[in-house]
Amino acid sequence: MVVVLLVLSLATLGAEIAPEEYLKMQQRSEEHLDILVRSVSTTSSLFSRSTKVVVKADVLAVYRSLSGLSEGDKITIAYTSTKLGKGWVGPRPIPILKRKSETSAFLVFDADQNAYIPAARGYSFESLLPPSFE
Repeated sequence: MVVVLLVLSLATLGAEIAPEEYLKMQQRSEEHLDILVRSVSTTSSLFSRSTKVVVKADVLAVYRSLSGLSEGDKITIAYTSTKLGKGWVGPRPIPILKRKSETSAFLVFDADQNAYIPAARGYSFESLLPPSFE
């Protein structure tokens, strides 16, 4: 019985997150911006499903900023994007942004990295908010 409970509890750790939870993360994010991606650098190991990503971006619009960002500011975003294995279920991976793309960004400032990090996991760069919130 204990083994069954342990297996069930571990299975829920990797389960997909409900869309409403991603929306709540976006609403609670410290930074809600539109950005223009200037550069993207990635680092990954040979057999790893994880890719470290560093993005340099220009702020195009500020809807909310706890750190005091303004339009025209240049920011660094750092995060890890992890691909799910074939047939695996889990939280939506954070996408690797493309150079010269414009996107919404839901971020929080991480003083340890001196960079912004995604605040809404796999929906950190895709708005779920209704237009009246932007």
